[in-house]
Amino acid sequence: MKRILSVSLRLLLVSSTLMVLNFKISAQDVIVKKNGEEIKAKVEQVSDTEIKYRKADNSTGPIYSITKAEIFMIKYANGTKDVFGNEATPSVTQAAPATSQQAGPARQSFSSGNLIPAKKASSLGYIIVAPILGLGITAGAIQGNPSVSIPIGAVATLVAGIGIPIVASGASKTRRATGVEGNPGMRLAGWIGYGFTIVDALTLIGFASSGGTVPSGLTYSVAVLGAASSILMAVEAGQVHTQASALVNHATISPTFGTYRDLYGNNYRTVGIRINF
Repeated sequence: MKRILSVSLRLLLVSSTLMVLNFKISAQDVIVKKNGEEIKAKVEQVSDTEIKYRKADNSTGPIYSITKAEIFMIKYANGTKDVFGNEATPSVTQAAPATSQQAGPARQSFSSGNLIPAKKASSLGYIIVAPILGLGITAGAIQGNPSVSIPIGAVATLVAGIGIPIVASGASKTRRATGVEGNPGMRLAGWIGYGFTIVDALTLIGFASSGGTVPSGLTYSVAVLGAASSILMAVEAGQVHTQASALVNHATISPTFGTYRDLYGNNYRTVGIRINF
């Protein structure tokens, strides 16, 4: 029993440490270029013509710069985004009547309906915290009555075992449909906590079923870990929904230049605007 207690407490400590480190790991900006290339960075300055940054893996290293004309979007560590308009390039149109347009970066087509899975997943993640925590604490409080505490603990494990993956799946659907990143560090910490929760819970249920006595404190710890894992997944799903909403509600306006040729062969310069919704 001491060995089981020691191993479980170590797993709990490792999981908690990873959850804390998650916020440091995920605290980086992402510069998305128009050609699709992504740069992991810490943005230092955004001016009218260029962006200055340091590499994410060398936050005290040299400062690099890149022109805004090359950038499609900056995804900041706090989940916000800056989406930059397209740079127009003059061109000549040979056919009449016609107006040239510069092609901007590829935009993934999706609608507000693609945001629903993440929104529902976030709500579910918060909802199942109550049964996971409540049933887990109840099971720990009545360890002296295994005929009742074991089934209650099993139900708590079932709720966590099924509910948390459903939350993760909802966020994943929205990420795939919209192309947003969410919070990978928080997602990883949630999965690690989930794994430890299920393994520890099944170990304790098996030990109690064989006649062993499980300390109430250990049961409480597993319940708290499961609830924390669900919260992490719910928060991450909420961030996915927020990021995708920003893209749905964002419209870009860019100038277009070209040449119009009339029926008599005369060329005229044209100026217009293009709006992408």
